[in-house]
Amino acid sequence: MVIKKLPHFKIAGFRTSPIFEEKEKKGFSFETLNGRKKIFAHVDLNTINQYDIYKFDLKIFEQIGVSALINALEKSDLVLMDEIGMMEQGAVKFTQAIVRCLNSPNYVLGAFQQRASWFLKILKERTDTKIFFVDELNRDSIPESIIELIGQV
Repeated sequence: MVIKKLPHFKIAGFRTSPIFEEKEKKGFSFETLNGRKKIFAHVDLNTINQYDIYKFDLKIFEQIGVSALINALEKSDLVLMDEIGMMEQGAVKFTQAIVRCLNSPNYVLGAFQQRASWFLKILKERTDTKIFFVDELNRDSIPESIIELIGQV
């Protein structure tokens, strides 16, 4: 919703999307805004890494994720990270790329799960970052608040 209201921005980055099989959430895919897509978490994935019911592949973050963020830094003025969760915390190069984006002159628009306390800690230490906690009561007003904030900078 926010991205559609910022047509003058060059936007790059990534988003994650749920994978449904027979109306049940079975995993998640990592999708770059330039078209790369890969399953990073699935109940049936062959890996030792697991969070909740999902097994996940850290290499997706370390390879495709880092590449997407570096590309976003080089070719956009707004980096999209939708979303950061618990599975990413073990991906050291990916985490470093996130911090590199936050330290850049680019705008960064990110969504993260509140339970991803490792990422919230990084954000709370920053003085140049605005955090919106989204709930059912305020979720419709948040996009306008973000657009207004970007317009003031």
